[in-house]
Amino acid sequence: MSFFERLEAFVAAATAPGADLEVGDAVIDGIEQKVFTKAPDSLRDMFAIMRQHGDLPFLVEGDVRLSFAQTYEAAARYAHVLQDLGVEKGDRVAISMRNRPEWIIGYIGTLMAGAVVTPLNSWWGTEEAAFALRDSGARIILADPRRAQYFLPLLDDLDLTLIVSGAFERSSPRVLDYDALMAARSETAPPDIAIGPEDNATLMYTSGSTGNPKGALSTNRAVITAILAYALMGMGMQAARGEVPGAPGPQQVVLETIPLFHVTGCVVIFLVSVIAGRRLVLMRKWDITEAMRLIEKERVTSLTGVPTMTTDLLNAPNRDEFDLSSLRDLGAGGAPRPAGHVEPLANMLDNARPLVGYGLTETNGVGAFNAGDDYLQRPSSTGKPAAPIVQIELRDEAGRVVPTGERGEICIKTAANFRGYWNNPDATHAALRDGWLYTGDVGMFDEDGFLYIVDRIKDIIIRGGENIATLEVEAAICAHEDVLEATVFGVPHERLGEEVACVVYRRSGSTLNAETLCRDLREHLAAFKIPSRIAFMDEALPRIASGKIAKKALRERMIAGTL
Repeated sequence: MSFFERLEAFVAAATAPGADLEVGDAVIDGIEQKVFTKAPDSLRDMFAIMRQHGDLPFLVEGDVRLSFAQTYEAAARYAHVLQDLGVEKGDRVAISMRNRPEWIIGYIGTLMAGAVVTPLNSWWGTEEAAFALRDSGARIILADPRRAQYFLPLLDDLDLTLIVSGAFERSSPRVLDYDALMAARSETAPPDIAIGPEDNATLMYTSGSTGNPKGALSTNRAVITAILAYALMGMGMQAARGEVPGAPGPQQVVLETIPLFHVTGCVVIFLVSVIAGRRLVLMRKWDITEAMRLIEKERVTSLTGVPTMTTDLLNAPNRDEFDLSSLRDLGAGGAPRPAGHVEPLANMLDNARPLVGYGLTETNGVGAFNAGDDYLQRPSSTGKPAAPIVQIELRDEAGRVVPTGERGEICIKTAANFRGYWNNPDATHAALRDGWLYTGDVGMFDEDGFLYIVDRIKDIIIRGGENIATLEVEAAICAHEDVLEATVFGVPHERLGEEVACVVYRRSGSTLNAETLCRDLREHLAAFKIPSRIAFMDEALPRIASGKIAKKALRERMIAGTL
């Protein structure tokens, strides 16, 4: 049996009637969906499992180490703090800080209070933050000292209360000290509030690579569905590798490198760890040497990040200085992993294996995944849908399902889908139709049901009437032995409409130039697809908050002639 055949056999048994993860049908907002019938009613109820984990270590950051029980009780105190400040069920409460224990405590505590947790991009400045705060209507925000500076000019205008965790000069009565507020509370249980599956839970803002970000609103049921779907996939992968899911053994340890405000960092890593009993080792800023030090010190078993992070590990010149033997999973999400990196990653360490996931903020991170031998055999594929919770269809412009082997827009139906975009009914209507999320990604299924993401609808370059898929060109460039990563986009051309341009991150010490790259690409691409404008960088390409390459900014620099 193949990896996925073994995995699917486990999933069938694990979701059968009477099983702990039993899956059945439910009608949600008039749409029939597959749901986990025994799921808790709310995230507040789900967090109660932290008491069962007790003294098991949960959060590690520097010298700070908190158990599951300590984190739970701190979150309960924060929920009561919010109630003291007038927060009621359904109110939005924001968070803006780097990956810190207080972020997680604030997130859990906000949900315990029945409020809608609203994580903000910690890379934003005052202008971006002001938009999200006005849009969401949040009146309370938890921040670290650096981020707190951005909110000071907004306090009176937005009637905002700023809770700061860390040393900070209190220049306004609207600025409150997190430690003092927490010390004044002694509760160990959350407030007694009725919270149901369809109550709103999270408002996560998209990365905003074009225009203002959109707030994706999700219910308790949607987020819990995503958490359980990922837990199910994790157990299925264990079974497919010949392991016994849930068997006693050393605690799993995850290096949390992705920002917690990103759906992968929040749902896939943090929230799944709550029910899985995993230890989270938090990183505020990515640094490959520091990551390897933490992997060795904390015996990290899973590294999940954007593909650049595992690429950095693969190419780290000082990798042999660290004991990385604890690693088992080398996950990637948020952007396509170059197919040429999959086999080298599989061979890099004795026990670690690469895997990849595909999901969106609007699906709470679930979609499709690829792992095991099937990933090695199909390194360009994002794998299979996370059945039975996730259904994926590919549709043409008229909304018709396309045949196997043909391209179509990826449409996802799952109870994990978001409810809609906050204050944006037009965008909601365009994205959600009859329970299906139209992702804007273009995909293709092969005959064995494996999904390939071939482009973004908006990323197609039209050169002289010919459509060029940017991902196809990027894949060809990234396959070059001297290229670590690349991004491709169209720039204006007077005669052709658009011409193909790219920015390339070269391997250290490489002398690769435009002429040599174009010559090598002719073996793989039609002439009209080969970039006519090429810029090289000797460092990793800049990224937006979600971890994706900042394609829009690089395109603007290319047009302006500053690259």
